[in-house]
Amino acid sequence: MDVRRDFGRAKRLLRKKQFDDVLRRASVRAARGPLRLAARDNELEMARLGLIVGKRMLPRAVDRNRAKRVIRESFRQAGGLPAMDIVVRVTVPAARVTVADADKLFVTLADIVERRRGASPRAG
Repeated sequence: MDVRRDFGRAKRLLRKKQFDDVLRRASVRAARGPLRLAARDNELEMARLGLIVGKRMLPRAVDRNRAKRVIRESFRQAGGLPAMDIVVRVTVPAARVTVADADKLFVTLADIVERRRGASPRAG
């Protein structure tokens, strides 16, 4: 059976307020290579992704677009992410964002969330 892993509007953070909420009240923070992640639980049944890829970090549009494609594809392939709002930002100037960096970032997120759930006294 083919599982659709699209990236429609429902799976994206679209408004500044959504980004600000995640960045201010993140329950999980992680970093891998040139990427930084902040995430917090949401009330939905799925994970949503927001990207911050600024001109100061990647001056050429082709590099910014490639970085966003790589991160989005890793997000799509990372099945089983918890219901969280996730913001990923590129923080190293002129860094090349690799598939491995993005994949490791989402694996790290899943590991952190799983460890917290296992250690939580409310679990069960």
